[in-house]
Amino acid sequence: MPMSSFELPRRTVLAGAAAVTVTGLAGCGGPESSSFASGSLTAGFDNEPVTLDPALSTAISSDRNVLNLFFDALLRQHADGTFAPALATKWETTDSAVSLTLRKGVTFHDGTACDADAVVANLRRVLDPATRSTKAAALAQVASVEAPDATTVRIALKSPAPLLLTHLAHEPGMIVSPAALKKHGADFGRHPVGTGPFTFAQWRSKVQLTAERNKSYWAKAADGGSLPKLDKVILRFVTEAKVLRAELSTGGVQLVRALPPEEYQQLRSDQRIVVKDGGVRRAYYVALNVTKGPFKDPRVRAAFARAVDRRAIGKAAAGGEFEIAPSFATPKDWFFDGSISPLSHDPAEARRLLKRAGLPGDVPLTLVARRRAPDPTIAELLQSQLAYAGFAPKAEVLEFQTQLDRMKNREFDAALLVVDIPRLDPSLSFDPYFTSDGPNNWSGLDDRALDALLEKAADSADKPTRKKAYADAQRRIIANNYWVFLHQAKSPLIHSRRLEGVQLDIDGQWRLAEARLGA
Repeated sequence: MPMSSFELPRRTVLAGAAAVTVTGLAGCGGPESSSFASGSLTAGFDNEPVTLDPALSTAISSDRNVLNLFFDALLRQHADGTFAPALATKWETTDSAVSLTLRKGVTFHDGTACDADAVVANLRRVLDPATRSTKAAALAQVASVEAPDATTVRIALKSPAPLLLTHLAHEPGMIVSPAALKKHGADFGRHPVGTGPFTFAQWRSKVQLTAERNKSYWAKAADGGSLPKLDKVILRFVTEAKVLRAELSTGGVQLVRALPPEEYQQLRSDQRIVVKDGGVRRAYYVALNVTKGPFKDPRVRAAFARAVDRRAIGKAAAGGEFEIAPSFATPKDWFFDGSISPLSHDPAEARRLLKRAGLPGDVPLTLVARRRAPDPTIAELLQSQLAYAGFAPKAEVLEFQTQLDRMKNREFDAALLVVDIPRLDPSLSFDPYFTSDGPNNWSGLDDRALDALLEKAADSADKPTRKKAYADAQRRIIANNYWVFLHQAKSPLIHSRRLEGVQLDIDGQWRLAEARLGA
């Protein structure tokens, strides 16, 4: 019976032969595949990365699409929680240590060896406070990292870390070239060098990013042929959804990261386009700044929650292609609790709450949103609903990086954004946003009780214990109205029928090593 990421025994040994096989992760060697299809894939991408340094990335819902081009992680993890080899071929875990055996003969794009010293340097870099890594919390239970020999990495633990393998299958376990880090310094994020299927060629800000085939990529196709199958991947940065839809229709791009329902619904009858719902959802939310301004007062946060008509926003922004859920959890998630519900829409009660807070009306607030459909539509609806309930809202529609900067500096009252779900573990959804030291703690939370619940959920290997802790954490978030969760829009995979072989992580992030273009 396959093991999940939250049900690890005290001692586990997994080898490449015993792990579930992932196409494209077979051993090295073999002839060139007869199905090899060269060509250039052009993809429309609505979220230009800030950095391509996996230790520093913050746009969780989009960056990994690009990072997967250039970097491999130590492991891969399947949707059922089981693990498969990547840069590590075997791993042994106990409550006090994790030992990894690395794949031999792998080199970085700059020709240097991806050996144990390189992996140790990467993990220590994430752990080093001077790096200010956004992934440091994922390795919080790591006491030390050593390399006994060129193919072995030993990670000593402060305490049991049942989620460590999951983290090593994500950005904390993506291995970058130490030589390139030294060469480029602070500019490494603009010059990514890893072991992945594609090598970095060019990045023109606000225009496009180009990646080329890694001719010495270590992974092979299931038939033993070479990967990747594409010669080149070009990511065009286009934020306007109507333009992306038109480009896909005319063949200007063959793949898009995301489109709002009003756009992809127009493509369903086009036989040249594939629109496939794989269960990925775009969870829209409003984060409230609790450090200053009106939302320091929990009564004003409750008034905001009462003012919002979630279903009306979902209908306007996503047509019928959405679901309502109380948090990041979807009804299919094991940690979903149907008894949890946010405050209901009640503008009159919102006005009463403002009066009790000594704010009888026209309460000013600034809402920041991104200049990308359907976010401006949602912001406009929120303005109308909030004004009716006694607020005096001002919406500022910004470029993505400007919005992120404002959110990081907490120069806002309310912020509208979106997260792609589900993820392989709820800790990947909740911890970055709701722990006091989380890299995406937009609200400025310093809630020790919430920290304790999330820590308990992450540190336990017992699924019922974790489920209760996550349910209690969600109740606390909603009871305090730190965030107002809106709707979960469907986010299908959308691409030209000519394009085949796109693999997806559970949260919809692309893997293009197997991708190929037909005639």
